[in-house]
Amino acid sequence: MLTVLGVALAVTLVATPLLRPVARRLGLVAVPGTRSSHDSPTPRAGGVAILLGVAVALAAGGGGGVSRSDLVALLGGGALLAVVGLLDDRFDLPPLPRLGIQILAAGLVVRATGGFERLPLPEPLSLPLAPALGATTAVLWIVAVTNLYNFMDGIDGLATLQGALTAIALALALPSHASEAATLAAALAGATLGFLVYNWAPASVFLGDVGSGVVGFTLASLPLMASRGSRGEAAVLVAASLFLFLADTTICLLGRSMRGERVLEAHRQHLYQRWVATGATHATVSLWLGFGALVTTSLALIGWRTGDATWYWASLGLGSVFFALERRVVKRREARVDQRYQ
Repeated sequence: MLTVLGVALAVTLVATPLLRPVARRLGLVAVPGTRSSHDSPTPRAGGVAILLGVAVALAAGGGGGVSRSDLVALLGGGALLAVVGLLDDRFDLPPLPRLGIQILAAGLVVRATGGFERLPLPEPLSLPLAPALGATTAVLWIVAVTNLYNFMDGIDGLATLQGALTAIALALALPSHASEAATLAAALAGATLGFLVYNWAPASVFLGDVGSGVVGFTLASLPLMASRGSRGEAAVLVAASLFLFLADTTICLLGRSMRGERVLEAHRQHLYQRWVATGATHATVSLWLGFGALVTTSLALIGWRTGDATWYWASLGLGSVFFALERRVVKRREARVDQRYQ
């Protein structure tokens, strides 16, 4: 797996700077607006370099053993999202068609895997699910994580760093259950690490929907490649690793819905965006959130290795503490900013 990770990293390191002028010529550029967190036009659709890195790494490893029908379904679904994401990066597609493709892609994965056998929560809440309910839960899980991850791609380095951390966790967790899935996770980890070099603040290229959509989809789908009976735990591992992402987006969307605002409309109300708006640098915010993700991911990995659900609960509990601290820091900074303008 180290070889696959290294190949993906090297290919992405080389491909990303070559992609930037192409993106500019094709009009794949993020122009700053009232809801943007950047100040100058920046090439997007950089996620294409990540996809290229993953593809070359798998091919260099003789396909990485990716021949199972569930992995083929995952790669096929990811390809669908990549095409739609690239079109969205260029033409700003409406949300409903994109949602329909996401459901279709998730359906391909769930049809091949059968979905969850148990509720994706730590014991003692990991209750058995009927096949139909398990399949429905899996589709909702994949679509939700795909979108929530995409919503958090709003400042330099944040989503790429988080993607690398979660992919590394899956590469470490899955070998004994699905070596092919672990290989894909290692390739994704290497590719995101390579892209992070150019996406770190100040970013010279953005993931774009073609990148964030496919990365989120892959991270959500890989737990379904684990052996039967372990898929729920693998999903908990991903949820714990992505806890700060999922919490920020969920709370933000609930708040916008309660205020009668359009939930899917672009905005700058995420906690990490508000933090930057108070004067914090992109690098500072990304590093702090990355540190929180590293801690929650590590605890969840211990839970996976030991089979002790206490570690999962500790990870989720500590994630809640980190999120509460983040909210407190942001609100205090906002209060100080308001005082300066009074």
